[in-house]
Amino acid sequence: MSQKDPVFLSVCEYIQANVKSKITMSNLERYAALSGRALQLKFKKYLNKTPFQYIQEQKMLKAHELIKEHQRSKTISEIALELKFSHLGRFSVNFKKRFGIHPSVLARS
Repeated sequence: MSQKDPVFLSVCEYIQANVKSKITMSNLERYAALSGRALQLKFKKYLNKTPFQYIQEQKMLKAHELIKEHQRSKTISEIALELKFSHLGRFSVNFKKRFGIHPSVLARS
């Protein structure tokens, strides 16, 4: 595998560190000092996905972690809102598609 670009790695770290925030392309452009198109190309080259897809994936991974960690102390809605998912129904559908289990089932397990 080829060496990944340090700017790209830095943007990925920024996304992971700010996963509970609303992250926009404008945020990423300012952080990386790159155009949206340049960022799109880097994500396509290294991950074969868009920055938005990567952000959503990181948010889903964090949601999975938080649901397991706070099984009884937080509701699925609280976790989804904490991660800035705006549509709770879509969150549940996408969570099930990603992990093969509904978030409420995971919370009870």
